[in-house]
Amino acid sequence: MSRQSDICRAVAAVLREAYGGLPGVTVEVEDSCDPTAEAEKALGGWGVLVLVAASGHRRKPGTGASTAGDLSIDLTVIENPRRNRKSGTPGPTVTSVAEGAMEALHWREVEGRRIVYVDMQRADLADDDFRMLVGFVAPLALDPSRAVSWGIGEATVLGEVTRKTVARGGTNVYEPGREGDARYLGTRDRHWMVNLECTVTTQSEDDLPEIGAPFQYGGRTYFVDTAEMSCDAEDTAAVRLAGRTMKTK
Repeated sequence: MSRQSDICRAVAAVLREAYGGLPGVTVEVEDSCDPTAEAEKALGGWGVLVLVAASGHRRKPGTGASTAGDLSIDLTVIENPRRNRKSGTPGPTVTSVAEGAMEALHWREVEGRRIVYVDMQRADLADDDFRMLVGFVAPLALDPSRAVSWGIGEATVLGEVTRKTVARGGTNVYEPGREGDARYLGTRDRHWMVNLECTVTTQSEDDLPEIGAPFQYGGRTYFVDTAEMSCDAEDTAAVRLAGRTMKTK
């Protein structure tokens, strides 16, 4: 099953709920129907059709072997104004339906991904074929090999690591030898240390883990030594975590 198609179906479900009280609006997923037939049906009658389609994917720069990035989702809103408006009764139009989609989807979490509105533009084909294209983007996937997580249950926060530093830690123990030179006795408290920079879709400092709280990365559990966050205007935060492993009995 295509992950892109799954997201489109989830988007369509949100739109159907949003348009529930608006008669004459039909929402279809392009992968699950005959788009040409649906468009002809909409143009031959009363109402507005919304086609939901995944239109592209852009890999995030600087992610190495990872293919994680942003999925582009396009809505094509179709209406025949000659049939749709001749009765004089106010009804849905390409503009009102497109604006409704923007309001319903922008900043909405769908399938655990933040949907972000980009733009809308007219793309009329004829005087009896009005169309509006509405563009959105969403992060397609969090690469499991780059994922860091903390919290429990619904409070779990997921981030994608953009930079990491991993080191071995421990304390060497020495004692003076007979000649006064240090003599190695052993190493205590062997552990792993990690410094991570990651992106998360939050701006709440309350989502930072407490000092000493556990977080997971790369199959290991670390305990927080430091945690800090910086935010931008698009609801994405850069989080820096430093922590260490602890031996389990």
